[in-house]
Order: sequence, then structure tokens, then C-alpha cells
Amino acid sequence: MSGSNLVPEEVLAYVRSRGYETRHAAHDHFSPSELDDLLDGARGYLIGGYESATAENFERATTLEAAAFVGTDYKAYVAGWSRAHSLGIALVHAAGANAVSVAELTVSLILAMSRSLCPNPLTPESKETEQPSVGTELHGKRLGIIGLGRIGGRVARAASLGLGMEVVYHAPERNIPTELQLGVEYCPREELFRTCEVISLHRPGPLSREAPEVGRRELELVRPSCVLINAAHPRLVDLDALLWAVREKAVRCAFDGVATGPSWQPLLELGTDRFLALPAMGHNTFEANLRASRWAAEALCDVLDGGGHRLVSNPDFRRVRRAVRR
Repeated sequence: MSGSNLVPEEVLAYVRSRGYETRHAAHDHFSPSELDDLLDGARGYLIGGYESATAENFERATTLEAAAFVGTDYKAYVAGWSRAHSLGIALVHAAGANAVSVAELTVSLILAMSRSLCPNPLTPESKETEQPSVGTELHGKRLGIIGLGRIGGRVARAASLGLGMEVVYHAPERNIPTELQLGVEYCPREELFRTCEVISLHRPGPLSREAPEVGRRELELVRPSCVLINAAHPRLVDLDALLWAVREKAVRCAFDGVATGPSWQPLLELGTDRFLALPAMGHNTFEANLRASRWAAEALCDVLDGGGHRLVSNPDFRRVRRAVRR
């Protein structure tokens, strides 16, 4: 198992109670050779760090039968997931385990950006004459959600029932039960970007050759002073286009996670009232970590015991493994 804090000790104790020995590398980042050493002779791999296991790592892990990602969006964070599938390695992910935590942070970011909370804290050096920025009420504003799944649905509930916002969404498939339950409406994609005061992204991270969800075309559509929240994967937003939109259209944006590229530093330099970036923390609560790691560990042990589990992303793994090793 990898990772310093996402997997509590009680989960390791659970794995041992199932009859398995554990090998714990209690840090979060590994070189390819370090990860090879960790996986040498292992049957199961609980991914609790921030490493990105590559195709080559899975190829060299000749005894590995199952790997479990302590999170949801495994295709964006486990680089070699496709190769693991093709080798017949069962790949588990804890889908939905951190949905409550990420949704709660998303609502916090919407509130923070509507009131410019971050640049205005009082300090001993503050002057009484300093005036905070003028904020914006959210009641009655239009929130557009991209992806109405486990997280997006919770954000929709909090925004519509708690904040009195009008909520619309766009997704590959309509979520009729949530529409009926909350009164949210399906909205064509371009209309959503054109008409919403707040837009929140809740879809999986883009694959390696997939374009960002939000690029220059989408940001040309949005309203001036629109608030954009990305509590999903940083690659969902084109940073060059975002820098243009913040500068030219007064768009305000918050990221849960760190991105890379030439526009990242200029975005940070704009100030937190215009661009707020947090180290990835939406998933990282005690409750979510315990839930996700316990789900992942249970599924991993079930697979190693010879069974299956609903959280296995490739349920045909044994047939594939037999064909590969024949």
C-alpha cells in the first residue's frame, strides 16, 4: 500500500484481519523504480498516495492480481489503467465515496467567489477604514452544472434547496430522477455557458487526447463576471483561455487542485478574488478517506479471495488474465 494519510491504520488492520500481509510505503510520491520495488511480489496494490502508476509499472508487476484506487476518477489519475485492464489486473475504484466532501467544498467555493472572502480577512495590521469588496447574492442566480452525477446532484440540492438558486445542468445522459426530485432542468450546453451566472464542473477528467471541457469557445460564451468552479480535474479547463477570460471578461474562477502550464503562474498572480487555487482537498476529509479506503480495501480483498465486487471496473479481468497468461 502507498500513501501517508489517505488510508487510516484501521483499514490496514482490516486487510490483515482478512489474512493478508501488508507492506506500507508511507509517502505519496514515487519514482518508477520505487514503485516497482513496492509492487515486487505483491498480489494486491492499494493506491493511497499521489503516484501515477504507469503501464510499465503494471507490466513489471508480474504477480499483481488487483489494484485499488482510493478515489473515484481512476482514468484521470492512474496513468496505466488501460494496460492494467488488458493484462487482466482487476482495477477497483471507490466510486462515490468522496461525493459528500467534494460537494461541500464546491458549495464553499461558490460562496467564497461570490463574496471575495479570501482576500479580506482581518489581521492585527488591518485598518478600520479598509472596505471589503462588494459581493453578490446567490439567491435567484442561475447555476449551471456540468455533470449531474453523485457530486453534481448534491451540489444541485444544496444550491436549489439551500441557497435558492435556479439550477440547470448538462450531461451526456439526462438524470430524470434528480430533475423530478429537485426541479432542476436539463439545458443545452451552449445555452448553459451563455446564461448562467455560476458554472460548476463535475465530470471525469479528460483522457490523454481529449480536449478540455472548458476552452476559449466556451469562455467566449459566458457572461461577464461569471463564476467558474472546477472542483474536478484541473485539466478540464484550458488555462490559456481562462487567463484571457479572467483578464478580459472579469470571470472569477476557483480550482480544487494544482495545474501546470505557462498560464498557471499568471493566473495565481491575479489574486484570490479573481483566481483562487487550493491544493486538492475536496476529497480529503476524515470521513471520505475512511469510506473510500475501506471500500477499496474490501473490494481488493474480495477479489484476492477469488470473488468479484461491484467496484471492479473490469469485471472480466479473470478471463482476460487467463488469455494473457496462456
